[in-house]
Amino acid sequence: MIKFLNKKSLSFTLTSKFGLGRQKQASFTLIELLVVIAIIGILATIVLVSLSNARTKARDARRETDMHQFSVAMEMYYGADNNNPHYPDLPPDVATAIPALAHNLAPFMDPAALDPSNPSRQYFWSDCGDITHQQYCVWATLENPSAPTTYYIANPRGTKETTIPPSCSATPKCYDL
Repeated sequence: MIKFLNKKSLSFTLTSKFGLGRQKQASFTLIELLVVIAIIGILATIVLVSLSNARTKARDARRETDMHQFSVAMEMYYGADNNNPHYPDLPPDVATAIPALAHNLAPFMDPAALDPSNPSRQYFWSDCGDITHQQYCVWATLENPSAPTTYYIANPRGTKETTIPPSCSATPKCYDL
């Protein structure tokens, strides 16, 4: 026989046929708690995976924006000298980290351009040995883990996403892509 003592706290008395009564509090079983914890864990995993993908896309968007900004700054540098328009100088066939270029472009852009995920993973640029300094190529490697290695390239023709590695020795050269 079950007899409710207090409706607010859901306490009740169980009485056996021997007349022994004991009071029992309503509570969750261990199985119910484990099921709830498992569901919370699954939902947390889904959210973390979604956030990770969103962060990767955001960093790639930042890289693309940076490449576009470098392209605009390079064109401004090119147009700044009306008597002898040229892009910044670089030793032949050398791909150099962007900080060297950023200092040359300081009046036209922020010289502290770093890769958003890791400052040691840098952006690169080259003029591919063009002695007239009429060509350039600026590139970054995108993070998209589901695709082959993808590069975002900025050159005098504009910006482009490609799977062709930027190169000065291959045909087409990186500024011809």
